[in-house]
Amino acid sequence: MTDFNGVVEAYRQALVPFLHGDPRTVAELFSRRADVSLANPLGPTRVGWAEVEKAIDEASAHFKRGSLRVEEVTRYATADLGYVVQVERTEVQLAGSEDMAVISLRVTMIFRREGDAWKVAHRHADPITSARPISTAIET
Repeated sequence: MTDFNGVVEAYRQALVPFLHGDPRTVAELFSRRADVSLANPLGPTRVGWAEVEKAIDEASAHFKRGSLRVEEVTRYATADLGYVVQVERTEVQLAGSEDMAVISLRVTMIFRREGDAWKVAHRHADPITSARPISTAIET
């Protein structure tokens, strides 16, 4: 992807095969640099391509099929760096289940230009999509 808006759209399209258990299209869009990071809702932040790739594979393995709707909050880009904030709403069939489940994630993604292409340098996703009391952040 040579333009920022194109890579944002490509990532969103790549999430569809990801929700069908195929992590390859998402993984292709991530940086291979040592500082690439992924903070998904399934565990601690992973840093470095080997760890990020492992986390992408592990996450995608949870899904059998699904659909996606994206609600963009904001985006901004300079010549070499950009971000998008969005809510990803999915309806998915989890591996080992016949039932559909709804998952909504608040997502922030940072992209950077690497040579002629835009790559994901960081992705953070969590299930906080509505206001919550401070007590939900307190560790017990």
